[in-house]
Amino acid sequence: MAQPGAGREPVPAPRWGWGPGGPPASAPADQAADQADAPAGPLPGPGQQVSFAAHIKPLFRERDRHSMSFAFDLWSADDVRGHAADILKRLQDGSMPCNGAWPAARIEVFQRWTETGMQP
Repeated sequence: MAQPGAGREPVPAPRWGWGPGGPPASAPADQAADQADAPAGPLPGPGQQVSFAAHIKPLFRERDRHSMSFAFDLWSADDVRGHAADILKRLQDGSMPCNGAWPAARIEVFQRWTETGMQP
């Protein structure tokens, strides 16, 4: 007696992707959540000292903190200081935060913080 499926070619696994149209647009509820979770406070001016507590920590939302918690805490000055070069690289290439790149002004503030002593 023949084995079930004997002699048949394997069926390829389906491939999933968004296709040429890309992912679906954010739902209004998602957009509202992004706005409610948006960083608070104005960015420091060009001559103003950048500090973690006043300027860097507020740039990271709760959802950013949660998504990176497997590696380090984005609300910890020591953790961010220890990973600053990698964080800056990812901010610059747009792979962080995970749901969309920061505007250039925010990246510049983070970079300025790294270049001026990473004050608490």
